[in-house]
Amino acid sequence: MKLFVLFVCIGLLSSCTSTKEVMIVKYGDMPETKKIESKDGKGLNDYATPEIQPEVFFESGAKIRSAVLADNGTLYFGNENCEFFAVDIAKRQTLWKYTTDTAVQTWPVIAEGKIIFNAGNSLYILDSMSGDEIQKITYPSKKSLRVSTDGWAFNDSYTAVSDGAAYYVALDGTLAAVDINKGGIIWSIPPLSPGAAASGVNLYNQKLYYVDYFGFVCCVDIKTRQMIFRTELQDRIFAPIYINDGKIYAAGRSCKIYCIDADSGKFIWSSFSYDTTTWFSGGSVSIGDTLYTCTSDEHTVIAFNKNTGDFLRMYPTITNGYTRPTINGDNIIIAAADVYSKKQSHIMEFDTKSHTKRWQAQISDCVLSPPAIYQGVLYFGSDSGKIYCINLK
Repeated sequence: MKLFVLFVCIGLLSSCTSTKEVMIVKYGDMPETKKIESKDGKGLNDYATPEIQPEVFFESGAKIRSAVLADNGTLYFGNENCEFFAVDIAKRQTLWKYTTDTAVQTWPVIAEGKIIFNAGNSLYILDSMSGDEIQKITYPSKKSLRVSTDGWAFNDSYTAVSDGAAYYVALDGTLAAVDINKGGIIWSIPPLSPGAAASGVNLYNQKLYYVDYFGFVCCVDIKTRQMIFRTELQDRIFAPIYINDGKIYAAGRSCKIYCIDADSGKFIWSSFSYDTTTWFSGGSVSIGDTLYTCTSDEHTVIAFNKNTGDFLRMYPTITNGYTRPTINGDNIIIAAADVYSKKQSHIMEFDTKSHTKRWQAQISDCVLSPPAIYQGVLYFGSDSGKIYCINLK
């Protein structure tokens, strides 16, 4: 069964330029549609999805594949031209710009007045206000290549920060702990299976979690610096892992999503996507007991019961979802991109209670930058070097 979007013309909604009937299908059930009463009281009409045109907020001059981070009136992000920006949100002007050794494709972190991010083998620690370099730590990895040479892959691991230390994975798979105040590597754990980890480092209950190059979920105790468990997935994990309520959710190239106990490393459940030719590409988030995970070829967000792995429903995203869903209250916002031919992207927001699409936007640009919400405005980067914004109010 396929997901359908029906196009209808309804004269009663003269104020709407788009009258797409949005159907969210739960396989095995009848399609669900939302109805609204017309303004003139003549009856019920099909739900019309507003078409929104994103606004260009800022231009950096090079592809933006990093996530954007908004904090205290400032937007932080990196680009493919080895530049890291801090932009004043109110004035839309560059506050400072820092030059890195390699392209930045990661999630920046704010901690103790510092902006911290990794790029390749290096960890950068900058003053968040001035952009001055506080520390730059480069792990002496023998590898300099990223996980993939593909133009669309999310290639760099991301950093976790806690109690004056930052943790990141070098390109050879080594987990390194760095003192963010004094500089220098505090300790490191070499990989059992060498190779870059693209899924990033997550911190949960004083333990570090990441997936190594060959698909092992690794758990390291911060205090003892010992590997607690190393659970084999037999999968390649490019999407960021997600930890919630004591469970690790990892989704990979084998069309499966895995749920693992964060204390023991034991499997709780695993589920296939409905179409087993696709792969889970954009990471997961949860609202209540529901887990939302983006797919690529299937062009959907799939909703599972996060405790049992039971399939709940699909939300159509039109194109490939390579970024993690962004939570907006009880809704999820998706950035999906056609990276193979048309170079088009679709941004959309789904109401997870009524299972309807609240709005959608289409741009002739490629969006592989995880979005951020700040004071009711959505921000995301693109391959044209632009930062776009959408007022969610």
